[in-house]
Amino acid sequence: MSRFVITCIAHGESLPQETIDQLANEIIECSKKEISISSTKKLSTRATDIYVEVAESVSQNNLKNELMGMIESHSDVDVIISADNEYRQAKKLFVFDMDSTLIYQEVIELIAAYASVEKQVHEITERAMNNELDFKESLRERVKLLQGLQIDTLYDEIKQKLEITKGVPELCKFLHAKNCKLAVLSGGFIQFASFIKNQLGLDFCKANLLEVDAEGKLTGKTLGPIVDGECKSETLLQLCKDYKVPVESSCMVGDGGNDLPAMATAGFGIAWNAKPKVQKAAPCKLNTKSMKDILYILGYTDDEIYNKQ
Repeated sequence: MSRFVITCIAHGESLPQETIDQLANEIIECSKKEISISSTKKLSTRATDIYVEVAESVSQNNLKNELMGMIESHSDVDVIISADNEYRQAKKLFVFDMDSTLIYQEVIELIAAYASVEKQVHEITERAMNNELDFKESLRERVKLLQGLQIDTLYDEIKQKLEITKGVPELCKFLHAKNCKLAVLSGGFIQFASFIKNQLGLDFCKANLLEVDAEGKLTGKTLGPIVDGECKSETLLQLCKDYKVPVESSCMVGDGGNDLPAMATAGFGIAWNAKPKVQKAAPCKLNTKSMKDILYILGYTDDEIYNKQ
């Protein structure tokens, strides 16, 4: 038999027992394969693990696809399927996207506001994040719109506008305490990714570099290879090698189409408040208000998270 754990996380303040019972019944009813519930475990007033067993031939992706209708039908509860194995809690590398993931904003749109092209940039960003446009081409188009902007005097001002997503500092502190390496791989820009890396005490960062002329103005181009989905995936694998971490112990968290390749490469992937197409394609979705809820996906209880033992 294959063993999986289905984590149910309420968006509100509680996950009532009747809702848990309903979800358990739907899991049984929706699965086309023989599936049995072996046990449940309460993680918090908002989160519960449901442990299931299925035929050996059923993969995690198979089970997710079978339960997709049920997962999508609950707008107030996230339903996440994980393999019930030693890697679930033994995460040794977490890789994060930056824009709309570690921070609430899209940095390129903050820059675009100074160049009075915010609307045009936003439209291209939306298409790229929804996986409707090649990321490299979308970045070139957006950066070209910024040509001529006096950027060197704006870096500090823009950094002050960056707001770290709720729960991120606590999540990073907890994971570091578990000897987990943390990285940010951003399709944004290195000046800001480095700033966020330092703010959160992350171990590594990679992002794009804006080309600036001798007068401190943007040329409308970037320098060096573009950090796109393929680059994120390759960098995640390289970080696993550098940190001597099994790929199964890695996790990718992001919100856009360019995060999907790294999610597929990593041991697990989480779509954080992502576009609908990304949520459907990702290994799981998490649409709550605090990124600290990722710790429930890893199977930690409130007592463990808040060190109440």
